Amino acid sequence: MLYQKRMSFNEIKDVTGVGEQNLRRMVRRCISPDESGVVWGFRALIPNKHVKVYRLNPFHEERNESRKSGEFIQLLDKHPDIKDLIDDLYLGRNRRALEPIMKPKHIHKRFIDECRKKGIPLSDYPFNTRHMGSKALQRYLRRLAYDHFVSSSSREGHDAEQRAKHTGVGEQNHPSTLTPYQKVQFDAHRIDGMFAVKLTTPDGDEITRLLDRFWILCLIDVATRAVLGYSISLMKEYNASDVMQCIRNAVLPRQKKTLTISGLSYDSVGGFPSDVFPDIEWAIWDVICFDNAKAHLANLVQDRLHCLIGCSINMGPVDLPMRRGIIERFFKTLEEAGFHRLPNTTGSSPDDPRRTSPQENALKWEITYDHLKELIDVMISNYNGTPHGGIYHQTPLELLGKRMANGLLPRLLSEDKRSEVLFLQTTITRVVRGSLQSGKRPYVQYEGVEYRSDKLSNSSHLINAELTLHVNVDDLRTLKAFLPDGSEFGYLTAAGKWALTPHTLHMRKAINQLVLRKLIHYTTWDDPVFAYTNYLITKAAEKKRGAANKITHVNEVVNDKRKRVNEPQGQTEALEVAEKRNEALDKARELSNQEQAEMEIARYENMLGKFKTKSI
Repeated sequence: MLYQKRMSFNEIKDVTGVGEQNLRRMVRRCISPDESGVVWGFRALIPNKHVKVYRLNPFHEERNESRKSGEFIQLLDKHPDIKDLIDDLYLGRNRRALEPIMKPKHIHKRFIDECRKKGIPLSDYPFNTRHMGSKALQRYLRRLAYDHFVSSSSREGHDAEQRAKHTGVGEQNHPSTLTPYQKVQFDAHRIDGMFAVKLTTPDGDEITRLLDRFWILCLIDVATRAVLGYSISLMKEYNASDVMQCIRNAVLPRQKKTLTISGLSYDSVGGFPSDVFPDIEWAIWDVICFDNAKAHLANLVQDRLHCLIGCSINMGPVDLPMRRGIIERFFKTLEEAGFHRLPNTTGSSPDDPRRTSPQENALKWEITYDHLKELIDVMISNYNGTPHGGIYHQTPLELLGKRMANGLLPRLLSEDKRSEVLFLQTTITRVVRGSLQSGKRPYVQYEGVEYRSDKLSNSSHLINAELTLHVNVDDLRTLKAFLPDGSEFGYLTAAGKWALTPHTLHMRKAINQLVLRKLIHYTTWDDPVFAYTNYLITKAAEKKRGAANKITHVNEVVNDKRKRVNEPQGQTEALEVAEKRNEALDKARELSNQEQAEMEIARYENMLGKFKTKSI
């Protein structure tokens, strides 16, 4: 400070005792730049502080010949092509080697070979050292890794490279989210566990089979960390219908399950937002964050989110899960606090010590899919009532209540859209078929099945007209038709036994594919879904992979009571008519078979009478 005030060197020496030469040396140290290009300043005055990289001076009179400090850097300065080779091998640049990640000991071998090619004498560095410069090379590579943090992190794997490249630098590119339901994150995670399911064969025998690993899909609120809803997909890869089921479960009012597992219970402070706060039943969000999975890009998902929920979609950058860090962290919590503690866990990797015969344990302890559904519901409900470090150790439900009390209320779905059917509804167009010449009444074809109604059968003027159809991909028994001018025409019912058993679009396509491959066969009097179920049970009995998952999914669809409770009035009436028609046809068939049997008996008795011999 005295030097900056332009005091003379003699005055400074009188006050501090620091001479002119020493003062000038300290000033030079202070104004020199550090490795980052920033001036050292007063940091350079710390005792024994190194402010510049050591450089060997071979002409220094006091040089110690036994010490090799600085000779490695001197060698690289003298041969910059060797330095480039080392840098390229370590950072994987310029295709200098086919080895994906070269270890330091292999880089040292290439370094020594290059030194030999340069004709460096054996009496010079690195050949005159015990380890031939390997220790100095390791120190250099360590500094190189710090100087090229992103490139060197690729040596630790793709995930490390992505985190190094896209996190921890600059400012956050999004502001804090305070309003509940302003932004939500969606993702799916494959459950780390094996579960069993009990099936009944066509012969009436009960068998136990293991399910392949399947998915849990969740939706979480960014502002409060509250999980809004979830769904489970038994498929090998989840589809658009599974995504919309999760979104439907997050919007519809929820109720707690009836638990059958002894000792399992809901925390009194837990729950889901819709059952804890009745005021936000049917609450919807403004922005939803997805990754770029194919199921998220499906037309069904995009259309329902825009037209029904009325939210914007943020697909986010490709291959950057850290942009949805909240939902990713929730899945880790769910696994560590739940699935990884079960004896049937598969662990986080094949080498996880917690993975101890998950298949055998699932069968031994009879850990079933029904148990999993109860366990997931309780774990997520309790999670919403557990203090969270990311929200200052408040519970998600507690924070949600505070924000609502401050007037930060989410949007609610309008009453005219509060129908469960609308969440899985897509719109298509089909031409009305029929022929006056052949006498075939009007009908509509969709996914290999004819759809009819009494009204359509008597509307022959609509032949070759294009109808707009609302399709519920979760239940294809009926379609809702609209005329070309937009007016409602009514419900069309699938022909024959297709109208009896609930089935999804995925199931319809699977049945049609099996019929095409001649693996199953059904007649007009058979229920196609039952034929499909018998085929899957047979395959599950043969331990075909994936068959147990498919038959469990079919049972879930067929036994879903919500399909019958939440059916629109017009659909219920159309299905009742179809059911009565099928019952009448079955009775007619039984009577026809009975009459045919009686005629056969009479014919047989008549033949016996003709050939009967007279007694003598």
